[in-house]
Amino acid sequence: MEIVLRPVHDRFFEEGVLPFLAHAMGDAPGALEAMLGVLGDEPTRFLCEQLLSNASPGGASALEPEGWGELVDKLVFQQWREGAGWVLEGPRAGYAGDWDEALHLALMVELADYPYANPKESRAARDAFRLKPRPVLGMASFMGGVWEPLPPFPPDQIFSTQGRGAYLPREDYAFADWSWRPARLVAEWNAYLPGKLQRLLDREQERLKLPSLPERAELLAWWAGKASQPPPLAVVFSGLGPRAPSWIHELGILCGHVREAAQEKAALVSLVTKDFESRL
Repeated sequence: MEIVLRPVHDRFFEEGVLPFLAHAMGDAPGALEAMLGVLGDEPTRFLCEQLLSNASPGGASALEPEGWGELVDKLVFQQWREGAGWVLEGPRAGYAGDWDEALHLALMVELADYPYANPKESRAARDAFRLKPRPVLGMASFMGGVWEPLPPFPPDQIFSTQGRGAYLPREDYAFADWSWRPARLVAEWNAYLPGKLQRLLDREQERLKLPSLPERAELLAWWAGKASQPPPLAVVFSGLGPRAPSWIHELGILCGHVREAAQEKAALVSLVTKDFESRL
């Protein structure tokens, strides 16, 4: 399974997509009519009109499944801009990687007591996290499918790839196989990342019982996008096996996507795919 992260237009998602999906849960024809009022993209308008022409009163479950899935893909995962109404620009390049490895990296950064140096314990921690991902952990919670803020609808009822999901409004908690973060939270991630990466290296230094880490400055430069490639590892993360250099490289890629989205003031959406071939 892969996880896909993609930047999307913050205001279109928050003011257009979220209200549309909430409306569609109980009144799909009304939601489609409202969306037609703000869209300027003709192919997407035609798709809405097709769905509306065959829609029965009630929620989205009564809509033609293939057309509904295509519309959700367009609205949620592609890039929109304001023109004569909202206009579709098409998909944006984003991050796509192995879900388990990406979650491992995010937990290394976000969770101080994550046992990253112990393969058996870290695997168990990730498996438990996928079943009920913890909130307020930034990127790790996002990759686990947690919604922050709470959406006005059960996100796993819009679509599901793995069958995971919960919607507990009284507990201010929801998760699904896909998620979203507004631009303001993406900007917070980017602002806090340098400190979190410093603390990860502090933990690694303590694990190795060393007075200093020779590669610290070079690693931080790579993760911050100030170096063209990561340094060769002689000491830091030693003993973690042959995958350690690839983890360092992949974490730099992930940090770069967060940094780019923050610079663009973009929101981010995530999706756990059914297999290694992204449907996006």
